[in-house]
Amino acid sequence: MSDISGIKIQEGYQQGIDNSIIDKLEKAYSEKDKQKLKEACEEFEAIMLSTIFKQMQKSIPKGGLFKEGIADDIFNDMFVDEVSKSASKQGGIGLSKLLYDSMIKRIENAYKFKEE
Repeated sequence: MSDISGIKIQEGYQQGIDNSIIDKLEKAYSEKDKQKLKEACEEFEAIMLSTIFKQMQKSIPKGGLFKEGIADDIFNDMFVDEVSKSASKQGGIGLSKLLYDSMIKRIENAYKFKEE
């Protein structure tokens, strides 16, 4: 992504997303809300997939007939984000299920421990 006045737009945008997803995971976990937890896990996987896809795109040489600009960068980022969300909703690479199952186990174990 391009720099504007020394600020890297993509990094700031990504940092904001990362903080919000962590907050969602923590909130869903503390409330023991399984549906919210599942959605937060899917969002987390979508962010991971997006990061992987964007790194893969960086390995492709740029060039061609048309000059690329900031609009192309923004479009490509938005496209990758949407593809990542769609992939995650359809099962993705299994990260959201793994994370969800792990967190549900922790909730159940904590609940059992409190009962004893």
